Amino acid sequence: MIRLLSPYTMMALCWSVTATVATLTLSHLHLFDLVPLFMEREDLQLSAFTQLGAAWLVLAFLAYTLGDMATRYALSSGPVTLRPSPVLNLGLMARLTCHINLILLGVTLFWITHTAFGAGPARFAQLLLDNTQQARALLLENKLFVGMRLFYATLPATGCLAIAILATGRGQLSRLTRARCLITVTLNTAALLLLPIVMSQRLLLLQYLLSAYLVTCLIRGRIVGLPYLTLGALAFFATWVAREALTNPTIDHAALDIGVQKLTYYFVNDLWNAFAPLQREIPHSFGMYTLSGLMFFTFTDGLFQAELANRLQELEHVLGGGTFPFLTAVFVDFGMVGGVMAIIVCGVLFRLCFHLAQVSLGWKVAYAQLAAALLFSSHSLYFTHQNFLFSLIVLGVIIRLSTPRKIRNLNRTGSKATPTPAFTSIRNNRRPDP
Repeated sequence: MIRLLSPYTMMALCWSVTATVATLTLSHLHLFDLVPLFMEREDLQLSAFTQLGAAWLVLAFLAYTLGDMATRYALSSGPVTLRPSPVLNLGLMARLTCHINLILLGVTLFWITHTAFGAGPARFAQLLLDNTQQARALLLENKLFVGMRLFYATLPATGCLAIAILATGRGQLSRLTRARCLITVTLNTAALLLLPIVMSQRLLLLQYLLSAYLVTCLIRGRIVGLPYLTLGALAFFATWVAREALTNPTIDHAALDIGVQKLTYYFVNDLWNAFAPLQREIPHSFGMYTLSGLMFFTFTDGLFQAELANRLQELEHVLGGGTFPFLTAVFVDFGMVGGVMAIIVCGVLFRLCFHLAQVSLGWKVAYAQLAAALLFSSHSLYFTHQNFLFSLIVLGVIIRLSTPRKIRNLNRTGSKATPTPAFTSIRNNRRPDP
């Protein structure tokens, strides 16, 4: 059952659902009267859906399959030794997660409050109801510091880690440890349900809900909690409908109808972004999309944007709403040969991450973040975004600090001593929390 959570399954599920929903929508446009309106807004032409575009997507998926299957075969054909997961202090991990999460939330809340009082609370509230795009622009103009958006973008990761601690130590955690995790989960759920209304950050909510469910299944070793998955889907859809009702006040349709049609349009838009760069010759962007996160952290994004400004401007003609999806972004960046090679490398790395997730709590949480991103990889290349990379950095710091120093020293010196697996050491958390 755990194989159903593999990266290959996530990719296949994402792209098959996208292709199916988009095809059915375009085949029955008489049932979706708002979809042509949304397509006209972004100038999406049906002529972009060419055979060449379909051929590229098939080739790209075959390249991903090659990387995944080759790695799977290499891992299963010979003795592959994985260092056992070290003892983790779940009490300390919960405390670190809760405190860091409160900092992330506190900065975000102060930012929104500061902006609201600067513009006037009544005016800001009115903007949220009448013009959410202007409210979002006002918030972005009043950022407290460069990179501040990384703070609220990390909430899905810390919330996922708190849920992982609860699932790992089920029934054996101290009251204080459990309370800290529940506080983190409650606050993050509330914040991520509200952020889509204020900042249109529905992707963060989707990342949180998916990763939280996936990490629970990974820890239990099977597919569990399908009713909770349904509840999460309903929560996301309710937030989606509320956001679309606010951003389309002039459309004379029920909020539910607007939400459903906008959702089906997004599948069409995502598939269009996957096809459109293949309809004609385009300039390539040399990693501007695929390596954007690394460029951000190396402070080279501005330099590349300036150097590639003409190319990026021309690429806007083959880009609808949003950005290029995974399988097409690598083609836009590196061309056909380079794109195929990049996809093969991704197939290898994603399979290795899934393999490591079998024995380590830290890798389980990291893989849950990756798998969630793969489930909407037809919409964006989120797993290379600075938000995603910063989330992994925060998770890595918390996991590292939660590993006893003695175990870290053993790992550093390469001792053959076998540490106790994390999942059998939960009894340590019955002691008072540090």
